Amino acid sequence: MKKTFFTAIAISVFGLGMTGCSFSVGTGNNTSNTAATTNTATNTAVNKPAISNSSSNAPKAVLKDEKKPTDGNSKKVKNNPVPESWIDIYDEQKGYSFSVPDGTTGGSDSSGGVDVYVAETPAPSQIGIYVLAFKDKSLTKDDLIETARKFMVEMSEGTGTATMGSPRAESELYSIVDAAIKNQGKSNKARVLVGTDISDNYIMILVCENEEKFAANEKVIDEIWGSFEIWSQR
Repeated sequence: MKKTFFTAIAISVFGLGMTGCSFSVGTGNNTSNTAATTNTATNTAVNKPAISNSSSNAPKAVLKDEKKPTDGNSKKVKNNPVPESWIDIYDEQKGYSFSVPDGTTGGSDSSGGVDVYVAETPAPSQIGIYVLAFKDKSLTKDDLIETARKFMVEMSEGTGTATMGSPRAESELYSIVDAAIKNQGKSNKARVLVGTDISDNYIMILVCENEEKFAANEKVIDEIWGSFEIWSQR
């Protein structure tokens, strides 16, 4: 895809706050908004990945309890709690919805046929959320992963790099990929959900400013992408 495509998206992101938002917001813990009752939920986000079993036939020893050291300093990840109160974001025109913690701030804009939703969850998680929605029936999930990579590079003004991991938790419509983003000595980590349904394409990027914060917020991150739904008009 042409660089102008990504440049247009970046301009949209930095220009958020303008009029033209087509999103409606509802409260509650369900992933479908009441405004979506005239639609049919045809596709739900893929289930969270299960840990695969080893293919080795070697006998497995039963693990024993081992005492931890009582001296020295440990560096344990301090997980941020999953918020109890969530709200639903629903875009009727682009046909998708997802849930975010109550108190999340953000907005949407459109440029060159691409709708962009940008938000940040409240402290302590402060997860950056980017959702791109557009039509192109020629694209595959692999194409969308590459589009996400180029978008993250473009957001760093073209001076950074984004390295994509292997797709996982795949279904016919969805894939999950983790990404490492480096720019001017800083390292961010992102989890990327891509989804495609005939001609409709969706990319959700959930990013934290470093791996430590990503690890602390991983449960919240998984709740957000796991709530993503594609809706079809009747």
